[in-house]
Parts: sequence; C-alpha cells; structure tokens
Amino acid sequence: MTPSDVVVPSSVDQPHILIVDDEERLRRTLSGLFRRMGYRTTEAASGEEALEHIARHTFDVVLLDLKMPGMDGTEVLKAARPMAPDTVFIILTAFGTLDSAIVAIRQGAFDYLLKPSPAGEIIRAVESGLSERRRRLREEDPVALLERALASLREAHRQTAPVRHTDRFLQASGITVDTLQRLVVVDGRPVHLTPTEFDILTYLMRHRDRVVSPQELAAYVRGCDLDEHEARTLLRSHIYRLRNKLERDPSHPRWIRTVRGSGYIFSDG
Repeated sequence: MTPSDVVVPSSVDQPHILIVDDEERLRRTLSGLFRRMGYRTTEAASGEEALEHIARHTFDVVLLDLKMPGMDGTEVLKAARPMAPDTVFIILTAFGTLDSAIVAIRQGAFDYLLKPSPAGEIIRAVESGLSERRRRLREEDPVALLERALASLREAHRQTAPVRHTDRFLQASGITVDTLQRLVVVDGRPVHLTPTEFDILTYLMRHRDRVVSPQELAAYVRGCDLDEHEARTLLRSHIYRLRNKLERDPSHPRWIRTVRGSGYIFSDG
C-alpha cells in the first residue's frame, strides 16, 4: 500500500483528489502538482480501479479521463454518483470527444478540461470544484437553507432585466459550442472566433431555423439600433469570415445562410 492509498477522512484543510487516467505519466504529473499544493492524491489507471477507490475512500474531487480502455469515464460517472453524491467530478477529454464530455456534464459532472490543459487551468478547475463541494455540503445545513431562501427572495425583487439564455452548450450536426468557455468545435477540431463572430454564431444557433434580420442581429452584437443598410454593412465582413472558419465550402454554407432581402438563418446542416 502506497502513502496515497492510506484511508484518511477528507477535510477542508487537506482535500483529497482522485486522478483517473490510463496514461501513467499524466497521472504522476497531476499527482505531483497537487501534492506540492498540500492536497492528498490517489491514482487509478482504469475505471474499475477508480470505482474500487471511490467505494473505500471519500474524495473531494475526481479528475476523470473520458476515454479509457474498458470502462470509460461516462460509465464510471454513472456508477460512482450514487456512491459519492457530494464528490465533484471533472472530466478530462480531447476535442474529438467533447460531445461525450457534454453528456457527462448533463449527467452530473461539474466541468471538463481539454487535454492537454495548462497547469493553471487545471488548478483553477479543481479549486472551483472544491468551492462547489463546500456549497453542496452547506446545503445540508438548515440555517444555510433559510439564508439562501431569503437571499433568493431579495434577488428576485431586485431583478428587473430579462435573464439571458443560460444553456451552456449549443449543438448542431457537426458543431458544438461551449458558451461558458467560448469554445467552438467543428467536426472534432477547435475553431478560433473573434468575440463578434462568436456572438453572431451563438445568437443564430439559439434562434435556429428562424430568419434573423440584420437589425436584430446587429442590435445583439453591438447593443445599438441601426437601420437595415448600416446593419448589413456592419455584419457582412463578420459573416464572411465566420463562414470561412466554419464551413467546408463557404460558397455553399452548411449552417449559416443568407435569406435574400430578409436576413440570416442557422439551420442544422
């Protein structure tokens, strides 16, 4: 038994992290990183081994590789959630399996990280996960429940503006958008968009199969009212570059099409 396998109750002062990945080098690197930060770590080389650890230990955070031989990350998550309802699961994935990571998040994972990710991003994700775990544990406190209820009532009275669409992920055939990380993946490859291009894409995707006028789209991306000519002039170059980044054949667009005299429409190609 190695020091990382000693059963020690999880604590806020020394969080316990389970690192699940079939790549030994990555496991060792992450384990060393978090040990130097004062965390306890346990490693698992497979989904089956991860479930054995989860059955015996209490973990604050699980870093879980999505694609492994045998039991994959989504299967581990499904089996582990009933055993560890307060544990935070963070998925490790590649661009090509991003859709599966989104499925895992909808099944209860806290977040995902793209491989390879810089150490700073991994640390931030784990620290956010620890904050989420503390929030979940506070929910069991009846006093905290009352305080949150009162805070929600106060917020409801203050809030006057309409709430923006809160769905984090937008998907169509061959394209996936993470609005939180402002990430766009097309046919398994990442695509870099400017902020304006990203805003145009997400607005059209949220209103798919509906013609959006140039004035409506320009008002969203720029926050001001323009006449039709001004709006078309503003959008023309952005739409052109957006198609060139997304479409295999921009002259025959798969997703974003122009409706002559009316505006633009996003349809699931």
